[in-house]
Formats: sequence, structure tokens, C-alpha cells
Amino acid sequence: MRSIFSYYKSFKSDKNNLFVTKPNSTIYVAVSPIHGRGVFAQKAIKTGTIIEECPIIKMKLQEMTVRKHMLLNYYAFMIDEEHEYTGIALGYGSLYNHSESCNASYYYDKVKELMIFEAIQPIGKNQEITINYLGPESKGQTIESWINKPEL
Repeated sequence: MRSIFSYYKSFKSDKNNLFVTKPNSTIYVAVSPIHGRGVFAQKAIKTGTIIEECPIIKMKLQEMTVRKHMLLNYYAFMIDEEHEYTGIALGYGSLYNHSESCNASYYYDKVKELMIFEAIQPIGKNQEITINYLGPESKGQTIESWINKPEL
């Protein structure tokens, strides 16, 4: 029987596309003044830089909302316009905190099935990286109004 390490050694080449993403040395997780833990810049990040590409665990929204107050509901992203599917972002993806004046944005790449986080303004070394949970078209909406939606 082969060990998992022998499989890893044979697959770690960039030339075969088995690894979708690579670990990111430009970010880290630490205690956040906003809430719990957050994602921070290890070094300065320029506007337009891809911060992280996160694989997701994809599931139907209906399966996710069977229990309205299930803890994972607070870490999931809507990944389609029809609001049929949701996903838990792996890596640090589900640890980015919310801010209405965020310094990063995110989008779902349907082809690669990755959640992509991108800097929308310069981020300083050791600065917390934040996203707007409601997306770019959320002017005037609050997190509280979204969390209390009847369909959730």
C-alpha cells in the first residue's frame, strides 16, 4: 500500500494540473479587531492583485439552509445568480471579515470552481483584508437585513 506522501511526491509538479492552487505566502490569519479571526497582508498588496484563489465545497442552498442558524451558514458564499448553490471557501476564503469600506473583492470562477479574492485598493503590510459580504451592488443594504431574509 502506497502512503499519501508517495502520491504527493509524484503529483507535486506544476506541469500536471492536479493542484489547482498553491499556498499563498502573502497573507496570514490573526486575531481581528473586527470580529474573531481575520486575514491580513504579510506584505503590501497592490490594487488588482489576486490575493487568494480558494477551492470551494459546493452544495445546494436548500441543503445549507435546512437549519437556519447552523454555524456554516455564516461562512458560505452564494456562487450563482439563481441562488441555487452556495459554497464554503477553503484556504482562508471563509475567514475574510466584512466591511462596507472593504479593500478587496471576490468573485466565483465557474470554470475552475474557485472563489477569487482580489485587492480593489492598496493594502498595507499587516493590514486586515476585508470584503463586502453583500457584493459590489449592495449600496444601502446592511448585513442585518441580509441575515434576516426569510428564505435563509
